[in-house]
Amino acid sequence: MSVAPRYRKIDHILLGVIRLTTAILLMIMSIVIIKEVIFRYALNAPVFWTEELARYVMFYMVLIGSVVAIRQQRHPALTFIIQKFPVRFRRIWNLLIDALVFLVLIVVLKQGALMAVRELIGKTPALRISFFWVYLALPIGAFLMMVQIIAKHVFGKAGFDKNNNAPSSKED
Repeated sequence: MSVAPRYRKIDHILLGVIRLTTAILLMIMSIVIIKEVIFRYALNAPVFWTEELARYVMFYMVLIGSVVAIRQQRHPALTFIIQKFPVRFRRIWNLLIDALVFLVLIVVLKQGALMAVRELIGKTPALRISFFWVYLALPIGAFLMMVQIIAKHVFGKAGFDKNNNAPSSKED
C-alpha cells in the first residue's frame, strides 16, 4: 500500500468524524433548546443552564462544521464575477484566497489558544465549567480548517457521493 492512499483514507476518516461530531452537536443543541421551550412555556419552570449550554454547543458546532465548508468550498462566496475569468485565473485566485484564509487561521489559532489559557480560572455563570473549554473551540476549529485547506490542495474538495460515502474525484 503506497503512502497516498493511506493519507487519503485518514483524510476520509477525519472528514467523517468531523461530520459526525457536527451532527451530534446539532442534536444536542436541538434537544437542549426543545427542553428549554417545554420547561419554560409548557411547565412554567425554566431551566437556568440550557441557554448557556446551547450557546456553547453552537459555538463548537459552527467552528467544527466550518471545517467541511472550507474543504468543499461551500462557504458563502460571491463568485459570479470570478466565474467569468479563465480557469487558470480562477485556480490562482482560489489559491490566493486559501493562503489569506490560512494566514487568518494562524492568527485565530494563536490568539484562541492564548485566550483559552488566560481563561483557565474563570467559570461560566450557569454551567460552572472553565471558560478554557469554551474558548478551546477557536484553536481546535482553526487547526482543523488549516488541515483541510492543505488537504483540499492535496486531495481535492473530497465531496462524498451520496450513495456510498466514498470520496469523489479531485475537483476545481
